[in-house]
Amino acid sequence: MSVKPLSALTLKNLLDRIDFARHGEVHSLTPLSTTSIEIRFSVQDIARGYDWIDVLFRVDGVNDAKLVSDNVLRSLDMSEGITVEMDSNSCALAIGSYFGRANEAPFYILGTSIGYEELPFSG
Repeated sequence: MSVKPLSALTLKNLLDRIDFARHGEVHSLTPLSTTSIEIRFSVQDIARGYDWIDVLFRVDGVNDAKLVSDNVLRSLDMSEGITVEMDSNSCALAIGSYFGRANEAPFYILGTSIGYEELPFSG
């Protein structure tokens, strides 16, 4: 399976299915290049009876980001889940509830496009 682009409808459906990754865990953060970053979350999937899965988001065209070191990554507070927003030429992914203001989050990635991939739970 490969990273699938997100549209407004598929994004809403995915976020609803994983309850915005509330109480999930950040599994990994991988800079692929200066303008492409992958972040992998372990989340519960409502469509699968709340079984755990991993969801990898890839943000391309990254033009701003506030990241944390690997040793802080797993301790990020996921109680509010994630914010993922997109329009025709930009996208944002942030830890916490920061709709309309992702760049105020303690962790965020801003870019031009975003895609996702569902993966087996990595624990």
